[in-house]
Amino acid sequence: MDIRQLHYFREIVKHSSISKAAEALHIAQPPLSQLLKKLENDLGTTLIHRYRKKWELTETGEILYQYAEQTLMQRQDVERRIQEVEQGKAGTIRIGVSSACANMMIDYVRTFRTQSPNVKISIVNGNSDELLKRLEQREIDLAFLLRLSTSEQYEIKVLKKQPYVVIVPTNWSTSFLDSHITFNQIAKLPFIMLGAIEGHSFHGEIHRAFEEHHVEPNIIIECKDIAMVASLVSKGLGVSIIPNMDYASTFLENLTLFELKQFNHSVEPIILKLKNAPTSKVAAQFWDIVD
Repeated sequence: MDIRQLHYFREIVKHSSISKAAEALHIAQPPLSQLLKKLENDLGTTLIHRYRKKWELTETGEILYQYAEQTLMQRQDVERRIQEVEQGKAGTIRIGVSSACANMMIDYVRTFRTQSPNVKISIVNGNSDELLKRLEQREIDLAFLLRLSTSEQYEIKVLKKQPYVVIVPTNWSTSFLDSHITFNQIAKLPFIMLGAIEGHSFHGEIHRAFEEHHVEPNIIIECKDIAMVASLVSKGLGVSIIPNMDYASTFLENLTLFELKQFNHSVEPIILKLKNAPTSKVAAQFWDIVD
């Protein structure tokens, strides 16, 4: 049985008449009668009892009718869903995000949801190395992370530059009278260092800044994840220097931020995708809302 046969059989049953079904289908009556006969021969059963003025669907005919209804409805649903995906009205977008860019990404997700409420959003967390690997393996469509030193194979949109700040446990903050901290002050405290990540230079920049001010940081912990660094500082284990990325207030719970005027470097959060790679309609729409 094919879809056409199921469609024709359903119309015959719905109209309780081959002639009326043929009229509704805009085909001649004899081919429709032949189709019904062929179905019965192929299935080895009588689907419809036909008397002079009596029309009765048999038990096997009822089974086939229910199957035809279900199959044709599923086909229509599949066609509708495919059209919605093709038009960018449905589907799934897979977004990778590093902890440094999480709050920025959330703002764009909120905007996208208002425009495309039927699109499912799958968010993958990870550091830059992990996200780039997932992007190259086509496991995600887009990624929010900090700007890379090399990026020829990617298409990039640069977001607002962010300066570095010093994060300090709130119960330590009373020790600092000014709104900013110096490298000399940081060197006297236990320091939690952002670990080196391939493609990023901030680890080396921070080390060089300490050297230029002729002090050495007391590094007690090194960690590549900004969220973990912030958590460690919030527990009173030390201080750290991280990008000021417009974090949500919950991210900086029990922390106080200070300016670091002696360090004029900044980071650039970006959104990127693979160059010349096929992009779904929904991914393209998300890309377009990022300015």
